[in-house]
Amino acid sequence: MPKKELKKMKIDEITQYFMNKTTKQNMKLIRAIGHLIIEDFEEFEKDLKYVIETKKEEEIKRAFESKIWKSKMMFSKADRVLVFNRINKIRDFGEILARKMLLYRVVFPDEQFKNDIKEILELLKTVLLDLASAVKSIGKDLEHSYEVSQKIKNEHLKLRNKAWELLSKLYNYEMDFLSRTFLYLKDLIEGIVFLADEAENFAGYLQFLATKYLIFE
Repeated sequence: MPKKELKKMKIDEITQYFMNKTTKQNMKLIRAIGHLIIEDFEEFEKDLKYVIETKKEEEIKRAFESKIWKSKMMFSKADRVLVFNRINKIRDFGEILARKMLLYRVVFPDEQFKNDIKEILELLKTVLLDLASAVKSIGKDLEHSYEVSQKIKNEHLKLRNKAWELLSKLYNYEMDFLSRTFLYLKDLIEGIVFLADEAENFAGYLQFLATKYLIFE
């Protein structure tokens, strides 16, 4: 999007645009892991490089900062800044995970491990897409935002339980505990969980906002 169009946006529109951009990047991250599973390293690296690109994000941040103090909003400016910063935190961690993944071309231990990773990725995808929906609703449908945030918490719990099972399996494989494969897969699983944790924490904050401002409806 051109800078001129970004400057015309209202604060809600900028926030939603940033959320959409962040969600798209994280969908690319999930797709990249899918390419890694089937050892399509060319597409794997292509998707991760997209996640790492930060130029547009800086433009969005500047546009948000220029509008926040001039805007009249239902929520307090402080709450709006916190929502925006939490989106940025999700985006930043996706970028960090992408950079870590580019350090090494791992080969997964077996087909079952690949299937388990795919299952966790589907849960992560659901969590992140629901988070985007909750952020979109927070400015106009507080009850929907609250309900979606609760769904995120439930999906997050499923993801964490599955991840613990997979980490337990990883620790019981016949491999050197200092091997690059072990360390990479451990970091990958923990990275997916941490990204889901951040989404769940964000969802909790959205529930707080929904409860806080429902009083005034």
